[in-house]
Amino acid sequence: MTRISRFIVSAVLLALVAGSAVDMRARERWPFEKGSELRLSWGVLPLDRPTLYPDDIYGYPGYVDDSYIAGYLESTRYYLGAGRLTGAVNLTYSYRFRRWFELSGILTYSGYDRAGYDKMTGELAFRTGIHNVSLMPYARFVWVYREWVRMYSGVGAGLGFSTTRDIRGTLDTDMCLAFSVTPVGIMVGRDFYGLAELSFGTTGLLSFGVGYRF
Repeated sequence: MTRISRFIVSAVLLALVAGSAVDMRARERWPFEKGSELRLSWGVLPLDRPTLYPDDIYGYPGYVDDSYIAGYLESTRYYLGAGRLTGAVNLTYSYRFRRWFELSGILTYSGYDRAGYDKMTGELAFRTGIHNVSLMPYARFVWVYREWVRMYSGVGAGLGFSTTRDIRGTLDTDMCLAFSVTPVGIMVGRDFYGLAELSFGTTGLLSFGVGYRF
């Protein structure tokens, strides 16, 4: 078993133990109701290709062979603008099965774009970048349940697609892994609430957002 696998298994076991130890007094004071939730969040520093390997995929000058004169001239013809990372944009649907257990589906987008300009004219010459879209099931284990505050841990894994565009406009699509391990998250509010999470994976290292229960 790899280190990542052991880490995920340990996180799930700890979350299960925490979920089973929910305060009994809280069960009496704040009755539980099954139901759905929608969340929209934004995460910084997701563990995905746009964030980890931006300079390996924008396609310039790595795709130009500058070992001969024509290639060298082409490689010095353009300059690159600043790259732009979107971070992870997450749309989540959840269903509350138990006070301590929720099952979710998370749709995530993240991207990186960078433009190249002609040195002589300053005009846009090309755009390069990479875009990830993924969908994963996610289990959430609530270990603090109060009227205004919930705290939880969670784990999920799924699949996504990564599309890259190089200097020549060539598109390439690959499958990619989507995963998220959340040691701690917090939601504050009733029907409408704010949320913050610390996670390791494609949803972002730190995530902030809003949600609605119904």
